[in-house]
Amino acid sequence: MPSTHTEDISVGQLGEAGILELLNASFSAYATGEGVLGPGDDAAIIPAPAGNFVISTDAMNEGHHFLRHWPSGIRDSGYSTGWKLAAQNISDMNAMGAVTSAISISLAMPKDTPADWVSRFGQGVANACRWLGAPQTIISGGDLTRAESISTVITATGNLVGDAALRTAGHDVDGFHLIHTGNVGTAAAGLMVAQAGDVHDLSREELRMLRLFFRPRPRLDQGPAVANRVSAMMDISDSLLTDADRLAASNKLYAAIDDAWVDAKAAHLQRVAEKNDVDPRDWVLTGGEDYGLLAVLDPDLPVPHRWEIIGKLTNKPQDRPTVTGWDHF
Repeated sequence: MPSTHTEDISVGQLGEAGILELLNASFSAYATGEGVLGPGDDAAIIPAPAGNFVISTDAMNEGHHFLRHWPSGIRDSGYSTGWKLAAQNISDMNAMGAVTSAISISLAMPKDTPADWVSRFGQGVANACRWLGAPQTIISGGDLTRAESISTVITATGNLVGDAALRTAGHDVDGFHLIHTGNVGTAAAGLMVAQAGDVHDLSREELRMLRLFFRPRPRLDQGPAVANRVSAMMDISDSLLTDADRLAASNKLYAAIDDAWVDAKAAHLQRVAEKNDVDPRDWVLTGGEDYGLLAVLDPDLPVPHRWEIIGKLTNKPQDRPTVTGWDHF
């Protein structure tokens, strides 16, 4: 069945072959490359020039990680779900200092899922790779199955530029800078708007926060760019406090976050926070899903371009709120 007229067709009407046609059309520019065997066989073949590769898996489930219809009246056509799935997974490659080589996608869904949702989901995946700094990524295939609600899993592989950037440094890093690149607090603000806002009455600031929640903007070129200059690195998915404490604990230290930096970031969220009676500092410190990068830097080294010093590692315990960020359970 043609993949260009999908608005009133369900995946049950298309069947597996038709669904694959839709997805392959969305991924067509990202399914081939030198030495690559992409979709169409029992498994894909992806080159690993250095003889090894980095691998990571992420899942998103309807009703838990995303909704197709939000309380605010916002509707996700599928595009934002695909974008976010790709962004969060490739962010893990970025945090390791790796350049993503391929992604494989598993999609489970009910028979009455609109075919147009699937097509736009695929477009979101492909465009996230293109616009976030990972255009070399091969979309190598995946799996389809039926389920009671939509569930999708993505597995990414990547090639290291140099040595891997790990959470644990190979030396003492007490007193080293904590540095950050990317957005912070914006996805948490956008989630508030998606849940409690009114689609017919949104300010410019609220629309911006919504866009950054549905389609986060991790800087996917920054991990490989600094991997050989920083002592340790990870991405921020659950919150600044949660992940900074994880990074510090991996080095048997504590994370001291600079209050002035938090205040400066919170100021950009102030108008949306006031409308929702929220302290914007809470979004900066405990909000997740911006997928910025957090790294440990020797204070004798220059701060890389597009990064900021946000605090330091210390041997002194730090005060923390009861809830520091997202926890799946």
